[in-house]
Amino acid sequence: MTKTYTTPGEHGVTLRAVAVGLASAAFFAAFTPYNDIKVGATMIAGNQFPVGALFIELVLVFVVNVILRRYQPRWAFTGAELVTIWALVLVASGIPSGGMMRFLIPQIVAPHYHSNAVNNWEANLWASAPDALKITDPVAVKAFYEGYPRGSEHVPWNVWIVPLLAWGTLAILFLAASFCIASLLRRQWVENEKFAFPLVAIPLIVAEEPESGRVLNARLRHPLLWTAVLLCTIVHGFKGLYLLYPTIPDIPLVWNLIDYAPSAPWNQLDWFPLAIYPLMIGLTYLLPREVAFSFWFFFLFYKAEILLCAVNNWQMPGVLAAHGYKQFHALESFGGAVGLVVWVFWTARQYLGGVFSAFWRGDDSEDRNDGNGREMLSRQATLFGLIFSYGGILLWLRWAGVPFLYGTFSLFLMTIILIVIAWMVCQGGMLFVQTAYSSIDIIAPIRGSAGLDLPGIYSQFRFESSFFLNTREMVTPSVLEGAKVANAENFSARRLFYAMAASVVLTVIISAVASVMLPYYSGGATSINNDWVYNGAPKKPLNLLGGMVNTPFVGSWTNVFHVLGGFVLTLGLLMCRAYLGFGLHPIGFLGASVAATHLLWFSMFLGWFVKTLLLRYGGMKAYALFLPFFLGLILGDALNAVLWIFLGHLTGTGYRILP
Repeated sequence: MTKTYTTPGEHGVTLRAVAVGLASAAFFAAFTPYNDIKVGATMIAGNQFPVGALFIELVLVFVVNVILRRYQPRWAFTGAELVTIWALVLVASGIPSGGMMRFLIPQIVAPHYHSNAVNNWEANLWASAPDALKITDPVAVKAFYEGYPRGSEHVPWNVWIVPLLAWGTLAILFLAASFCIASLLRRQWVENEKFAFPLVAIPLIVAEEPESGRVLNARLRHPLLWTAVLLCTIVHGFKGLYLLYPTIPDIPLVWNLIDYAPSAPWNQLDWFPLAIYPLMIGLTYLLPREVAFSFWFFFLFYKAEILLCAVNNWQMPGVLAAHGYKQFHALESFGGAVGLVVWVFWTARQYLGGVFSAFWRGDDSEDRNDGNGREMLSRQATLFGLIFSYGGILLWLRWAGVPFLYGTFSLFLMTIILIVIAWMVCQGGMLFVQTAYSSIDIIAPIRGSAGLDLPGIYSQFRFESSFFLNTREMVTPSVLEGAKVANAENFSARRLFYAMAASVVLTVIISAVASVMLPYYSGGATSINNDWVYNGAPKKPLNLLGGMVNTPFVGSWTNVFHVLGGFVLTLGLLMCRAYLGFGLHPIGFLGASVAATHLLWFSMFLGWFVKTLLLRYGGMKAYALFLPFFLGLILGDALNAVLWIFLGHLTGTGYRILP
């Protein structure tokens, strides 16, 4: 039975919860670029389980509520308020980081700084772009990278304001599309298919109300939980102190198997890490075993494919621009992603059919009857929002010089990626996931690059790389996780939706200002020890497309079979599981070749292995008995990440705990 809200205190989206959530999001928006880029500490976001969001919740539970429950119990934050605050920080956490600003701001200025008479990138790739997208003052460009003279540091806002407004318009359109896609999928995934949403388990557990007379709930008082936290603290304490004082012994948590097999054909496997992340082991313990198995199995299957190619001396070209390693899997992953999205729409066909039918008829009766705000947006608003945002993005891209066909393909790719990443996070609890393909990674291997509009593709790539190619921090799954906690705590998802939207808009503004200020007040980007952010990433498309001007990439129509193979495999596995009751879960296949899976596969294997042993020999009783320990691994890593963020600022030495 749906709860009816009769007084303001009965729902989670209270004025004070929104105020605390927005203030926390604003703080992290200003602080994240400095922490992530300059100090190089554990990223405040960095993945789909941002430590910043959990930290705020923990402070409220372990400090604020402990005091309030002792002296003014009526003022203590309720569980619904706590997850509201968590959701407001969660949805905004990635924007100052890899979810937007880490790549957007350098992409605006980098072509001006790195283009010269030798490479001729300006004439070949971006001279025809609208002036509103350019930094027109060469002194401001140089100062961004090399700094102003000491004592005269400032930000030349007069040359930045127009490009920021132009790119900011695109950012708002993209975020609107992300929110609307989440709104469209909410009922199907939260209520109809009842996705697991593993990443919301910890925030919900932390927010549980304690028993009468207690200041913490039973789960947070469990000895096994604090044993795991202590274990994580000891390990990270030694590792962090080792960075500060190398005479202290280190505790290695990452090994590269190729170091032990440097000869052919094994060396063709490239990077093959065994990395231990306690947080990921803990999260894997919460996953269905078939999902966890899929991640590590398909990673090893991918490595076996490489070994087979190496033994037979078959060519294995790398990807062109995205985050994968091998072209064959990038194409297969794209085909698999298309197959997954086809499946998502097929399984939701009845629900989506009702949505589109009601929209076409102008029937808003269900929305008017949704007095409790179960839906985040009305059907009418959701579909109008999608039409407006998609149409706006397409018009913006066309104005920026992207041909209509290229822009349409980018929107198709954006849709595929937003849905697939949200599915992997909400269904499989993937902490950190990337895509193995961009538009050029699909077009060039099949068609070749000869005759392509390279300036248009450069503008297209700047859009893709700034907003949805690095998917370690994305808004769409975070919005859906917010909807899940609203459903679990039985409060208004619509009120939360509006509060999350306000949090995102506020974060976009503050983080853009902070990201522009950072190089100017740090002696220039070249003085910041993060070459990838300011040089590597923004120069990648310039090098790639600039090289194609003189030496076109030769494609082959046979690469279509890689796309078809990935499509058939993914869709086939999904159909086998749904209609025949057996088959591998395909979730691990979609990201088998990206850096995220390389880093996480071994921890997922360990979590799966321990859970399998406990269930086989002890059943659900053993699983429940050890659950607090694995929850403690998650909390231990998160707490130590926050601790070393503070210590990193005090010492100037960053220690990155999470991937």
